[in-house]
Amino acid sequence: MKNRLIIFDCFGVIFEEIAPPFFRKHFEEETAAILKEKYFVPADLGEITRDELFNRMSEELGIEKSTILKEWDELTRFRPYMAPIIEKLGKTADIALLSNAPLGFVEEIFEKNNLTRLFDKMFISANLKMAKPDPAFYLHCVNSFGKKYDEIFMIDDSPKNLEHLIEIGITPILFTDAEAMLSSLGEC
Repeated sequence: MKNRLIIFDCFGVIFEEIAPPFFRKHFEEETAAILKEKYFVPADLGEITRDELFNRMSEELGIEKSTILKEWDELTRFRPYMAPIIEKLGKTADIALLSNAPLGFVEEIFEKNNLTRLFDKMFISANLKMAKPDPAFYLHCVNSFGKKYDEIFMIDDSPKNLEHLIEIGITPILFTDAEAMLSSLGEC
C-alpha cells in the first residue's frame, strides 16, 4: 500500500463557498472579485481579525454588520456527503485541511459540525500568516507530518490554488464533485 497524504481545501470542497456568493449578491461579478480580494487577503493572512473584517465590510460597503453576519451564517453550508468520504480516505492515508480563512472561523464551523475528528492536522492561513497559493504554505503542511510520501494530493476548487503544485511534488485535483475527486484519487 502506498503512503499517501490527501490535503483538502475547506470552502468550495467541504463547505459551500461563502465570500464569492455574498459579494455576487450585492455587486457585479467583476466588482465582487475585487472586493473579495480586498477584504479577505488581509483576513486570510491574519493581518486583521474576523471582527475587523466584518466591521470594514460594513463600513465601506454600506451594509449593516448584523446583515452581513446573518447572510454569512446562511451561506455557511456543510456538504454532508464529504464526511464519510474523508473518513474512508483517512483509513489508508494521512488527511490534512489547508484553508485560507480568517482567524477562528474554520475551527468554529468544524467544531459545530463535528468535523475536526476527520483530519490528522489542520492548517489555517490566518494562524500561519501565509496563504494559498504560496508554495511555503503547502510545504509547511507536508513537512509537518515528518514522513516521506509516495503520493501527495491537494484537492481545491480554485485553479489558481493548484497552479505549480506539481513543481513541489503535489498532485493537484480540481474539485468539481465527489465522484470526479475519488476517480482522480484512484478510489472509484
